[in-house]
Order: sequence, then C-alpha cells, then structure tokens
Amino acid sequence: MIAPLTTRRCQFPTQPDWTWLRWHWQGQPILHEGLTLAEIAARQTGQLACLATPYRYSEGGPVLGADCAGAWLQDLAQAQIMAISPAFMAGWAGQDIAAPAPAVRASGCVIVPPAVGWRDAPDVWQAVCLALAAVKPVYLLEGCV
Repeated sequence: MIAPLTTRRCQFPTQPDWTWLRWHWQGQPILHEGLTLAEIAARQTGQLACLATPYRYSEGGPVLGADCAGAWLQDLAQAQIMAISPAFMAGWAGQDIAAPAPAVRASGCVIVPPAVGWRDAPDVWQAVCLALAAVKPVYLLEGCV
C-alpha cells in the first residue's frame, strides 16, 4: 500500500535532498522560497529566527562557517530580524559540529541564506526538516535555487 502524501511528507531523507523537499512541500504555506530579508521581517515580526548556515561542511571549515554565520546574523539584524545561529554558537564554543535542534525548538522559523555549501550541509538540512516537522515556517532566501 502506498502511504498518503501527508505521511510521506514527514518522512524526511537522512541526507539533503532538496528535490524531494520541493516535490513534497512546495506550495505548502510553511515553505517559502526566493524571499528577501525585508519580506521575511514583515512576516515574522517579533519572532526569533533560527539562521541555518553550514558549519564544518563549508569550504573553510568550522572557523569560516562560524564567520559566515556571523555575517548573516548582521544582515538579519539590519533587517530587524532577531536570530540565533547554531553555526555561530558552535564556532564560539569550539565545538566540532553545530546542533540545530535547540535553536529550531526556540525559534518561530528557520531562515536559510545562499551561503556556500548550504545545499550539501547536513546541519542546514536537519534544521529545515525539524522546522517543517514542527510546522514552523522555513524561508529559503533569494539565491537559494
């Protein structure tokens, strides 16, 4: 028997599979693609966001991953979006991996910027899957195609 779409939608692949995600989630009111920071700020006023960027999977390793997250946190702050970043926090704590689960639980949404390596980063994929499973909005910024 084939599982209904709603059941399959929450059976996320373990590895990043953005084609699968778009197939099962595109058109749903919690997956948004191609938005600007200003558009997200207007939708998420007063909400804490989880910034999902690659950490140790980036080309420069964890240090560059944390620096990249810090730069995106500045961009979000300038757009009046309050955010936390697992990659930034892991970098400052000297951890080997970024753990997105606590940040996703504490946040009202997940924002994925077009940072180098975002498509292949397991920590970004995990943050997106956790948010969608918890029925929290996911925003793939313009440039994430």
